[in-house]
Amino acid sequence: MSKYYIISLDNGIPSEEPIDIKVVNSFNDGTELVLLNDNIYGVIKTSAPDKKYLDDADIIKADIAELFDINHEEIRRVSTDREIVGNFTLLNYSKDIETRISATTILNNVINHINAGDIRDEDTSWVSETLRLSSNTNKAIIKDKDQIENIINLGIYSLIKDSEIESGMPLNNKVKITITKNYIRMILFDYIIGRKYRGFDYYLIANLNTQGLPDYSTVRFAPISVTNSYDNDSTLSDKVYYLNNCMIDREALINTLYDKYYYEIKKLSMAICDAKRIYKDAIDRIIYNNTDIDYANNLEDIISTSINKICTLENKLEKELFKEKKINKIERTMATQSLNVRVTTKLDLIQKKYPINPNEHPELLISNKKKKDDSGVNIKVEGELGNAGSASVMALLSVVALVCGLCTGIVIVLLTMGNL
Repeated sequence: MSKYYIISLDNGIPSEEPIDIKVVNSFNDGTELVLLNDNIYGVIKTSAPDKKYLDDADIIKADIAELFDINHEEIRRVSTDREIVGNFTLLNYSKDIETRISATTILNNVINHINAGDIRDEDTSWVSETLRLSSNTNKAIIKDKDQIENIINLGIYSLIKDSEIESGMPLNNKVKITITKNYIRMILFDYIIGRKYRGFDYYLIANLNTQGLPDYSTVRFAPISVTNSYDNDSTLSDKVYYLNNCMIDREALINTLYDKYYYEIKKLSMAICDAKRIYKDAIDRIIYNNTDIDYANNLEDIISTSINKICTLENKLEKELFKEKKINKIERTMATQSLNVRVTTKLDLIQKKYPINPNEHPELLISNKKKKDDSGVNIKVEGELGNAGSASVMALLSVVALVCGLCTGIVIVLLTMGNL
């Protein structure tokens, strides 16, 4: 048993929470499945010099998922008494109470159900056709909206259908809606952050019954993973998204989401577009406080481009809905007011965690970049003070006056948001 500390930020100041971690299993990629405080499962990924940006990206993407209210696996820096050793991912299920059921297992079960005749009629046709797409050795990039819809539905259908067959009863309709919504929001999140590869790395969580087996009647969609293999991403073009073993054209994907799944993404899409400027400020805080300036610039460009595309589609669709009288101004105003409360809360959390937006204070970025160039050593993000794009504790103390002025501005902006 080793002594570790989970690192948190409050007003930019790091704090360490002691935890007990027992290693349950070690994997070839250097990660370890661990038991946190004898109860909760998690994964430790040890930092390595050539993986620095990937480790930074895990922290950044987890914070962005939190900002967008995407149900995600929590990721924190983890340290020992001497140094930061990597990242800790909380897997969000408890020993002897719950279990995770992988999407790979679920899909294989669905295939077995088809072969056994448990799934028949119209379902067999489109599921079999979509499985043939995923097994296509040529891996052609798919642009057809109907095919993309089937690829997306394959994931949702498998999660729900396998649970119903295993439990012997239909899932509650609210559970189905929640699984579908979380699944679609997962895909939208991937689009926003520029993620290229989403295989079958999603799960269900179920309670254990008295025999220690999954109780399928209690299933829920697990918090999504924001991490993925660099090796998988590096083999793909920026123009594609890999989902359920199929390569999908990225632009065709986002158009399909707005054409076929607008109900599931409507609230998040409206919130992003109504508060785009403030969201971008929060994302800048997350990115530039957690990684090197060059990598931060690249991530900012990717996410900003994605958000602009989302807002273009949102505005276009809203105009069409207004014209068709499927949405009226009163309904739109009420939806906006409801969203503002949640949006403000999330933005406030990020602004409290990262009180300075380094991108608005070039002197901090220049100063930190010079330190890196002069010494060849990166300043750490949390614990022993952040990476080259980060404001260190000393930097935070030296710009208290700037923070005070910035906080005043934040209050004004948030009050203004209430009138959107």
